[in-house]
Amino acid sequence: MRTLKLEGHLSDVQLKERLSAATGKPEFGRWQILYLIQVGKIGSAATISPLVNLSRPSIYKIVEGYNKSGVISIKYNPRGGRRRSLLSQEEEAALLTTIEQKAAKGLIKAANDIRAIVESKTGKKVSDDYLWDLLKRNGWKKKMPRPHHPKRNIAEQQEFKKNSPAVWLSSGGK
Repeated sequence: MRTLKLEGHLSDVQLKERLSAATGKPEFGRWQILYLIQVGKIGSAATISPLVNLSRPSIYKIVEGYNKSGVISIKYNPRGGRRRSLLSQEEEAALLTTIEQKAAKGLIKAANDIRAIVESKTGKKVSDDYLWDLLKRNGWKKKMPRPHHPKRNIAEQQEFKKNSPAVWLSSGGK
């Protein structure tokens, strides 16, 4: 069984201050591991593992990182986010502002018009999914006018509304 030992990067008091100042559960758990090893004199990952709810290999990895890099290695970097985005959020907002201005002038009639603008800005071809995700990310929704027949007659519609009976009766009933 391996014995855990820490390099002297921080004193006991500094380590306790870091533990108290930790933000979030993952970072607190990492500082707690170091505190238990240095101050609590616990040298076994098997003993620490159930206390901090981490596996033994994770504890070894945290201690190894601390011994090599010091305090920097304890900072917890959350997963997720926009790692492979074509545009930053500010660039997307500016792009959609220009699209909105062009749409108000009637210069954008279809998704391919938006696609051309986005592709010129990114310098890459983009898919339909990217366009929909871009619009959704920035709070846009698909809103269209209600469809109507191109040869409709508004006067006949109004006449029908005026002369229609208020109650419809079925032709086969009493």
